[in-house]
Amino acid sequence: MAPRTPRPVVTVDVKKKTWEQPTPLHNRWHPEIPPVGEVKEGELFRVETVDWTGGQILDDDSAEDMKHIDLTMVHNLSGPIRVTDTSGLPAMPGDLLMVEICNLGPLPGDEWGFTGIFDRENGGGFLTDHFPAASKAIWHFDGIFASSRHIPGVRFPGLIHPGLIGTAPSKELLDIWNAREKALVEEGEKSVTLGKHLHTRPLALLPGAKGALLGKVESGTMDWERIAVEAARTIPGRENGGNCDIKNLSHGCKVYFPVFVEGANLSMGDMHFSQGDGEVSFCGAIEMSGFLELRCEILRGGMEQYLTPMGPTKLHVNPIFEIGPLEPRFSEWLVFEGLSVDESGKQHYLDASIAYKRAVLNCIDYLSKFGYTKEQVYLLLSCCPCEGRISGIVDVPNACATLAIPIRIFDQDIRPKKGGPLAGPRLVKRGGVPTSSYDGHLPTTLNHAFAM
Repeated sequence: MAPRTPRPVVTVDVKKKTWEQPTPLHNRWHPEIPPVGEVKEGELFRVETVDWTGGQILDDDSAEDMKHIDLTMVHNLSGPIRVTDTSGLPAMPGDLLMVEICNLGPLPGDEWGFTGIFDRENGGGFLTDHFPAASKAIWHFDGIFASSRHIPGVRFPGLIHPGLIGTAPSKELLDIWNAREKALVEEGEKSVTLGKHLHTRPLALLPGAKGALLGKVESGTMDWERIAVEAARTIPGRENGGNCDIKNLSHGCKVYFPVFVEGANLSMGDMHFSQGDGEVSFCGAIEMSGFLELRCEILRGGMEQYLTPMGPTKLHVNPIFEIGPLEPRFSEWLVFEGLSVDESGKQHYLDASIAYKRAVLNCIDYLSKFGYTKEQVYLLLSCCPCEGRISGIVDVPNACATLAIPIRIFDQDIRPKKGGPLAGPRLVKRGGVPTSSYDGHLPTTLNHAFAM
């Protein structure tokens, strides 16, 4: 029987800078970033992580750190970890790597986290045209529950998970990523319908040496310089898994990752105490440092056996996962609908992103009637255990998306009632979140229903 005490493979010190960590971290994807440790299948092992910003956000009442954050330095990942079978043979390209999440949580002694809105010209977010100024909320943990001095009257259990976990790409897959994302940037915003309606900037984050952490690759060498300009940014999820921000990757979950390089080179980070579907404010979960206790299994030849490529090569596959048995349970929900009609009244064709944006805006405006600022609600919907759905994607021309929020996370009844919101006996002003000024010049979106 495998030992029950997990073997430490990666340890971190949250008091140190990311480049001073006892085990080197990385924030780029590249097949030549060397492993920092090795595990055998069936072995229980432990990995510690810093928060995704590498300690740039402070537990205080100012949003200036959120406004001026250096996003070239994220995500700060622990790994890569080489995986072998019990005889010492490594996972090989074409295998599947099953990763079981046996346990996870906040890093002991660092039990707090943050949710943020980035400045529109430094990160933005799903509603960046409505919320151009940086804001943040600090959360503290009491066992399984989170509460915030910046969003009072709300308390909920966390579904802790890694926002980012994945295997290393091969050189061929890395080249595919960089080529298709470069083409998107070169085509420009006007060629992409959603680019101008979601107001996101940039369209993709291309490789760049600024802010790069490359693990055990020696800084200042020719290899470091070459890898830094080839390595993919970790912001989007891709065929290797990566930053998919799936809140259900929690206790007891099993993820089946495609293997593209010898040893699989598994990496992880971006730990979340809780997240809502969509993580709409971008820095939108309750971000924290944390730990994971994992166990792996290699399924030889599993990619061809279980994954069907949806693209021009055998590399165009995606992971699959089993949801674990433990998650918060709620029996009462308030659900908000959204259709694919934007704030100007323009009709879009079966556009689920526009529909989800409308559902989120509808919910923000509704909950602001109960004593909260719109910034507070935007942050809350990004990190509380709300449920997003594509409810209809065939009824032309309107896609329908829904956002369900659990009623019991509030200390007041938020359901509609006779007499309006003022009929609620506990309705009080809920203060506000730290917010900085927006000094940029990009246009913002206001409409009569949503304006303050």
